[in-house]
Order: sequence, then C-alpha cells, then structure tokens
Amino acid sequence: MKNILFIHHATGWGGAPKSMIELIKSLDREKYSPEVLLLKDSSVSANLEENQIPYKIVQSTFYKKYYHFFTHSEADYTKWYQLFKLFKLSILWILSKYHFAPRELRQFNCDIIHLNSSVLTDWLASAKKTGKVIIQIREPFRKGNVDILHYIFRYQMRKHADKIIAISKDNANRIGIPEKTEIIYNYADVPKCNPTEESYYSKKFIYLGGSAKIKGFYTMVQALDYLDEDIKVYFGGNYASLNKKRSAIKRIIRFIVRYGKKRDAAIQKMQNHPNAIEIGLTHNVKKNLDEVCCLISPFSVSHFSRPVIEAHLHKKPAIGSDVEGMDEIIDHNVNGLIVEKNNPKALADAINYLCNNPGVVKEIGNNAYINAKKLFSPNNIKQFEQIYDKILQ
Repeated sequence: MKNILFIHHATGWGGAPKSMIELIKSLDREKYSPEVLLLKDSSVSANLEENQIPYKIVQSTFYKKYYHFFTHSEADYTKWYQLFKLFKLSILWILSKYHFAPRELRQFNCDIIHLNSSVLTDWLASAKKTGKVIIQIREPFRKGNVDILHYIFRYQMRKHADKIIAISKDNANRIGIPEKTEIIYNYADVPKCNPTEESYYSKKFIYLGGSAKIKGFYTMVQALDYLDEDIKVYFGGNYASLNKKRSAIKRIIRFIVRYGKKRDAAIQKMQNHPNAIEIGLTHNVKKNLDEVCCLISPFSVSHFSRPVIEAHLHKKPAIGSDVEGMDEIIDHNVNGLIVEKNNPKALADAINYLCNNPGVVKEIGNNAYINAKKLFSPNNIKQFEQIYDKILQ
C-alpha cells in the first residue's frame, strides 16, 4: 500500500478540486492510500467529506491567515509595476518554502506528494525530502520574453519534481521540460443517459465563467444585445459585487481605475437583461447541460476548459474563443464553433446560428461525444496509476 498526499491550494470550487476528487475516487484502494492537505478551509473540505476522502487542513496560522500562493499564468500574474504585491508574494513564497512547508510535511509519511497546481512551487523542495514528487500543471504558464519568475519557477520544477503532469499540450509546451513531462487530459464522468431530443431544439445556452474577465464575462454580457429575442443564456458562477467584498481603500483604488465599477455595471446589465438567467454557483452542472443545447466558453486568455469536456460528454457542442489551447478540444465546425476572442457580435452570431439549426447542434454534439469519450473519459485515471508505479520503482 502506497501513501499519496495530495496538496490543494485554493478555496474556490472549480476544475482543480473537482479533477483531484475524481482522481482520488477512482484510484485502486488496494494499491494506494490517498489523503489531502488543504492550505485553506473551504467548500472543498465539504466535498471531500461527502466523498469519504480523508483530509487535513494546515495547522499553521501562516497559511490560514497570511499566505497567498504565487500565481504565474497567462490568466493571473503579478505585473512588473506592482512592486508591493511582488515583494509581498516573494516573502510569502520564501517563508513557505524554507520554513512552513517543511514543518507541515513532518506529520505525514508519504510515498508520493501530488501537488495539485503549478502555483505550489514553494512546496517542491520540502516535498522532495518527504517522497517522490508530482506537480500538476493546470494553468497556462506565463512565457514572457523577459520573465525572471518563469525561469525561477521552472527551475524549481526541473530540480525537484520527479514528474510533471500537464492537462494539455499547450500547458506542457509552456513549461518546456519535455523529459519530465507527461500529458494527461482532464476527464469527466460519461453520462449513462443520452440527452433528450428536445434539448437540441432548446433555445437555452449556458456560460459557467462567473464575472471573471479572463473567462469572457464582459464579451458574454455584451453579446446579449445581439441575440435573438427567444434565446436564454444561463449565467453560472460567482457574481458578487467586488465593491461589497473589499476594504474601503481597495474600493477607492478600484473606483479610480474604474475596474470594479465596470464589473459591477456588467453584472447589473446581466441581471436585468431579458436574454439572461443568473443561476450562480452550481454543483449540478450535469442537469444544466442536459437541458441546454450548447455551452459557451469565451475565454480571453489561453485556457483548457473543463466545462467544454463535460459538455462534449453530454453530447452537446461548445462555442469557444480562438485562444491558445482551445483548439485541442474544439475542432471548428466539427464538435463546436470557435469565434474571435473579445468579439461579442461574433459570439452572438455563433449562438444565433446554433439556435436556428438544431440538426447541426445534434450532429456536432455527437461528434463531440465520440472525441471526448476517447480523450477525456475516466480511463485517464490509469495513466496516473502508471506514473505513480513508475516513479516508485
């Protein structure tokens, strides 16, 4: 029996914790004994309990109160002019790497430490002293021409990781360590029932990105004005006002740059628009996908979208944007449509087209299912087990 410790970093519910839980549930329990270490207490713990997966939450106040992981992806990175933030994150990263991470890991007896995101580079060195180390690349690693952080974090992976697992070819290429990298696509359950014939004639679509700019929220909201009157778009995700969540100083700063105000205006427009239905955070995406005719994933930065995979396994097509990595899962006019990013009119035209052509929706939905079942089914779990066995030899 081999002990595997999964370390998870974030508080929100999304592709990373969902994929981790699906992986753990599918592991051969006669060979592997999994446990999860959470750096933050959140809804993830409730889902671990629901699936009877053992877990612990970090003991140190440092992680509970002060720590923030150092993101460095195209979706979220510290700009060169954000000097205070850069300094703060650097100090937290150093403290975690050299003091707090080693102290937390002393309580575990592990054969393998599986780091659930590329943001956990500060855990690599201490994890290496505890057991074999796998780091999973779920984000499009930033690859700027002059990018010191890229080389620092990449060096940590090259030096300390026994294996790097990327969820897409694009993510693997961005890391640039092919001798240590394996590509294992994200996966999702294959539904046991086929969608109803009526769902292909449905004039309902679903967007699951919340109010995040990088997930195409602004483009999606602007596209509402170009949609046919009878079309409805379900808006899933978090739409809380930024100004309600932040301190007075941060609200003032965001008002000056008009970032928070712009997002609040977009949220208000969505909530009042006749073509939009806000469903908020949902853990029952399967039900929604069975009801709609298509998923919308209009990202503005490189991304490998798990909801697209889930839609395809439900025999539903997806509309995505022409960002790097999207063409790995959406083949234009074969299993979905790809439109120009940040172009609301093009997005609306694609939605209107599918809404008025249910035969096309069904045809490319079936194509999507055939491809997704081959590439993105739970059979991918076997590839993880093969890697676990290999690095333990």
